[in-house]
Amino acid sequence: MNAADQLALLRRLDLVFCIDITGSMGGLIASARRHVGNVLDALKKELGSDLRVGFVGYRDHGDGPAKLLTVETLNTDVDKVRKVIDEVKVDGGGDAPEAVFAALVKCLELDWAKSSYRVVILIGDAPPHSVGAPGDSYAKGDPTGLSLDDVANRMETEGLFVHALSLVPHDKITESSFRRLSISTGGTYSDATSADAAMKVVETISKQFLADLEFDRRLLQRLQQGVVVPEGEDDDDVVPSRDEVVAKLLDVPVQQVWGGMMRLRRRRLNIPD
Repeated sequence: MNAADQLALLRRLDLVFCIDITGSMGGLIASARRHVGNVLDALKKELGSDLRVGFVGYRDHGDGPAKLLTVETLNTDVDKVRKVIDEVKVDGGGDAPEAVFAALVKCLELDWAKSSYRVVILIGDAPPHSVGAPGDSYAKGDPTGLSLDDVANRMETEGLFVHALSLVPHDKITESSFRRLSISTGGTYSDATSADAAMKVVETISKQFLADLEFDRRLLQRLQQGVVVPEGEDDDDVVPSRDEVVAKLLDVPVQQVWGGMMRLRRRRLNIPD
């Protein structure tokens, strides 16, 4: 793949909304119906056909296989996701934890585009099973057979960035599990005390996706042009790293370069030496 083709790939964003659709989430879904359209329209305006969007709604295993998941596969027609959110029925849920792992496994199984920026926005008000929540019907093991570490590691291996949003900010078990699923994959963790506040977080995160795509394009283009790391004249000289040199050339903090390098590697793009 030549340099121009790689830069073109950097515009690709595959985005999946993974949302708890049990009965307690009625307020969030109502707010999503008001706001998600604006989020999708803003992304579509910038990315056009390079944007694909999907939806995985989840309930709990006790609701039965037919109702466990509601899925819209990744596609360029954002109106399909808008329609699913408009029509999805919010109900079900038994014990406090929900089928978070089953939903994320389904996210892994979706048809992700090659070298796309793969993002999952996880929103819920309950933790997964088997992470220590009281009254858990599956305390000894999630029905998927996977642990929290298993799921987080698989998401990271497949290059999925999870941005998790909890609607129960004072629930330490939900927070700790959502943090593990998000931070370890290169995503972020947030919490919100209301549905509308949650959607504002989603809008902010979505704007960051565009900023990430633009910065990563600049970063890869700079690397393709070549980076000269100066050599020290003697053993006592402090020689900057390549990332530090790139940060200076792009006039950004080196931490921003580290983040961009991580995204490029996770997207399996060829990074020039």
